[in-house]
Amino acid sequence: MRMEFETETIARAVFIINRHSKTALDTRFLYQLKKAALLKLLAEKRAQKVGLQFSKNPKHCYQHSTVLIACQDFLFHLPADKQDLLSLKHLGAQQSIHKKHDFHMSLSRAKFIIQNYTDTQTQTPRKKPTYQSTCPYFN
Repeated sequence: MRMEFETETIARAVFIINRHSKTALDTRFLYQLKKAALLKLLAEKRAQKVGLQFSKNPKHCYQHSTVLIACQDFLFHLPADKQDLLSLKHLGAQQSIHKKHDFHMSLSRAKFIIQNYTDTQTQTPRKKPTYQSTCPYFN
């Protein structure tokens, strides 16, 4: 069953996922949800690419740019692709803008909203490797 959500609700859910992904143990799935939602919002013209900014955390000491995306009152960053580098204006370094977003949403609710919006499946738990003990004490 597919549910329809307002742009504001989706933007809030992406904000919650983005905030939690910075401190999560396994960030990959949360960042995948964020990226899928933002790309779909851009495709539906419910969000806009504002420009490029230098990343605060460059990889391997190389400065790289991220795309600044505006959706409602929220600003998000995604890695820039080649087309973005050619077509978007560079805005320089990231400005630290601290907006007070006064709302509450649980991470599980945010994941539910984004998974419904993007038709993304739930995260499959990773199997822990099993080790065979060579010590007779543990057998």
